[in-house]
Amino acid sequence: MSINFKGTTSLLATVRAEKSFSESNGWESTYTYKGKYADIIAASTSNAYVGNASRVSVTQEDGGYGVLEVVFASISNDIATTPSLEPETDVWTFSPFEVQRNIWEHPYYAALKFAADPGHIQKIIASVESYQNEVKTAMEAGERVKTVYKINDRMYGANAQSPGIDGVTAGTPLVYSTAIQNKTEQLANTIAQGTETYATDKYTLRNTRILPANTLLAASTFRTGYQWTTNRVVDLILQQKTSVTKYSICGELLNDFSGTYWLKKAPVISELSSGKFEIASEFINMQADELPTELYPYYS
Repeated sequence: MSINFKGTTSLLATVRAEKSFSESNGWESTYTYKGKYADIIAASTSNAYVGNASRVSVTQEDGGYGVLEVVFASISNDIATTPSLEPETDVWTFSPFEVQRNIWEHPYYAALKFAADPGHIQKIIASVESYQNEVKTAMEAGERVKTVYKINDRMYGANAQSPGIDGVTAGTPLVYSTAIQNKTEQLANTIAQGTETYATDKYTLRNTRILPANTLLAASTFRTGYQWTTNRVVDLILQQKTSVTKYSICGELLNDFSGTYWLKKAPVISELSSGKFEIASEFINMQADELPTELYPYYS
């Protein structure tokens, strides 16, 4: 192993260079300098000795001497000048997790989100709350609850009598289709019975990379907060060195998640003691129209 001494030879009484490996830090080169304590202190703040170092330590010894120990992330202690995007590790993890959703967010009730009545679902919820308040008031007054919950009495009649946009003239009655009426009644009765949420599985893609210290970190924050199409995520996975597991994940995405989107969360960027960076990015699977595109635009 050739030794590349840093700094000037006037400092040194003893110089030693060692190479070591550990699971946490990987390969490292350690340079140990011994000399007058004043010179050691000066060297510990000089870029000629500690530039691009991972760790630096100074120890004072008897007789006015000191020891300077400088650890570099690899045997080469030259400062890297060429930015790099090539990761040392690139691991993708595909896993499910369970979430609780509002019952009205279930795809079965997607038909209730129609342009003619954009607040339709909120009217259903409000009608149930209105009935519950009525029941509560009667019970608190010690009265017998006689009213039976009927969505028709609480929604359709009111809509037919609604005024026009100007608040004065009579508006055109809002006519609901049979399918809308049936699903409206089903959702209202479900909420009235106390079922307001349901459990469902979502999927997440997590990417963990360890990159050298001269990495351009801006690439990891690209299109954060966007809903990536499945094709764009597959492109990202295959940008680096491919493997059998990567092809398997991409095949699963293209076969079973076509037409869905992946919300990219802000990455977690951690500096390792070896002078490298660990970047963890997460993509959460979303159905089409699950999130408003005004807030979370598509990246396709």
